[in-house]
Amino acid sequence: MIHDDKLKIARHNFALAAEEFGFQFESPFSLSNGIEAFGYISNYGSKNGVVVCLMSPPDFLTDNAVADWCKENNCFCSFLNIELISGAYKRSYFRELLRDWGKY
Repeated sequence: MIHDDKLKIARHNFALAAEEFGFQFESPFSLSNGIEAFGYISNYGSKNGVVVCLMSPPDFLTDNAVADWCKENNCFCSFLNIELISGAYKRSYFRELLRDWGKY
């Protein structure tokens, strides 16, 4: 389980990146099947955007329900290690992340 303090910092870091790189980030993001993901960005990852989910060590478990929803809705799904986004804001990390996802 991910601690609330880490979630708060991760959301803050995504908000900083959104402002700096000019994208809209919605967090939390509710899927139509009642499942909640960490966030959503409409213009990256696929024509239907990217659903952002978090995972944590040591198990790095992913949510199959979210992945299935994304597949059914032609939406890119990215599972990020909370440890990489819940510390100090790292511009370079977000720049590379956005490059990897690709802009649509």
